[in-house]
Amino acid sequence: MSDFGSVAEEWNRNAAAWSSGIADGLDVINERFGIPHFLDHLGPLDGIEVLDAGCGEGRSSRHLAAAGARVTGVDASPEMIAKAFAKESENPGKIAYRQASCADLGCFPEERFDLVTSFMALMDTANVARVMGEFYRVTKPGGGIAIMVRHPCFFTPGFSVFKSPDGQRSGLTVSRYFTSAPYRERWKFPGQKSGAFVVTRFPYTLSDYLQSMLDHGFRIRSVSEPRPTDDVCNRLPNLKFWQQHAALYLLISGVKP
Repeated sequence: MSDFGSVAEEWNRNAAAWSSGIADGLDVINERFGIPHFLDHLGPLDGIEVLDAGCGEGRSSRHLAAAGARVTGVDASPEMIAKAFAKESENPGKIAYRQASCADLGCFPEERFDLVTSFMALMDTANVARVMGEFYRVTKPGGGIAIMVRHPCFFTPGFSVFKSPDGQRSGLTVSRYFTSAPYRERWKFPGQKSGAFVVTRFPYTLSDYLQSMLDHGFRIRSVSEPRPTDDVCNRLPNLKFWQQHAALYLLISGVKP
């Protein structure tokens, strides 16, 4: 499951259930915590040419466009891109979509974009080192990169949540952090009545992300681990556990000299 074709085929099979979950507003934590934090981190986007890499059915691209960016979304899955096109047809002209692997962006010339973003996609993408090389190639000098992923130190192949005797979540276990072999997870959005996803995870380490950016020439500008505030936890009570115990996300930004 480490090649472009197999990852794309997997997400083709996931496309219908994933898109319906997004449309029904079931991805609550990403929508109301992850994406707002990501957009705040990016700052003003008016008129900026953005490549949204691993855009899926276009949810992240739509948020970027709503913030003023001129967005091109790419994804390896034809079915996901078809879903993105269908949604774009409801309000045409704002976002361009292309089917492409993040590890092969040959459909774009060098130094094409002001900013490359990837929201919650790279942990599901093979060969992060090659991906960073392509991100660097298509970024303009002085342009930026921003990626958000599941936090690799906590979402490991041996991740589990344990509960206290009263049934409340009270902590988590992580193990096999240095396991490099891809593994599969089966899950669905909370409240989704039908349709589970099978997702191949690529268990990159913290240093895999950082070093691959540095090796290809990016300068690291910031590294953050967004933590829910008390106000956010009041609105999303499920985040209280994460506020107390571990980071959901890793957010890294850099610049091309």
